[in-house]
Amino acid sequence: MGASTDQIKAYLQRNWFKLGIAAILLFLVLKKDLSFRINLNTPIPIEQPQQPPRPAGQKGEDGSRERYTEARQPAAADLPGTERFELLSSSGGRREVQAIDQLELVDKEIVQGYIKRFGKVAVAERKKFGIPASIILANALLHSQAGTREMARNGNNQFALSCTPDWQGPSISVDGRCYRQYENAWTSFRDHSLYLTTGTFAHLQQLPNDDYKAWANALEKAVFSPEKNLARQLIRVIENYGLAQWDE
Repeated sequence: MGASTDQIKAYLQRNWFKLGIAAILLFLVLKKDLSFRINLNTPIPIEQPQQPPRPAGQKGEDGSRERYTEARQPAAADLPGTERFELLSSSGGRREVQAIDQLELVDKEIVQGYIKRFGKVAVAERKKFGIPASIILANALLHSQAGTREMARNGNNQFALSCTPDWQGPSISVDGRCYRQYENAWTSFRDHSLYLTTGTFAHLQQLPNDDYKAWANALEKAVFSPEKNLARQLIRVIENYGLAQWDE
């Protein structure tokens, strides 16, 4: 037993360097194997594919609708016939350019589209309030320039109705003037009907609902608008665009 121990000690003394190198190599091998096993047990993160953007207005996974900004309304300068006709005058003669002259500069497709859009609204107002549909349409076309004037585009005011002391709704300022502002165009038509059948204009209800000439003259006499020759202009609009058919 003692001899075996001495032999082992003698062997270690002779080969300690080789044994040390072998131990270091063994340690490195074991360390590398341990690191490899650890990596095998670690979950590899999976890259999530990027979702393409949804089109504006498309519903998401939660059922909500994405918000989007609608296309901007064209500026007044981009539309024909939107100049301030109150301030214009003809260059040839001394005659002041009136609303009817400016309306005739508006693109015909815009005018026809306006008539088509609000024709049935005017008919409904005629049935309820007794105002000729032709007068309603002519009034709207003339004072809003077929919807191209600023108070119509930004305030839904189709008749250029100004703010009055009893007006409690929102308003819009255009060229330093206060105009009534509406939530939508239909509300403007309804307020126009109420405006022409109450207060100062209440007596107009006695007129026939199919006599646009009588209504045109009565509106001018009652000073519905600061427009000069209002009756002549309204009659001209009605006859130029065949609006009397909406009274049938």
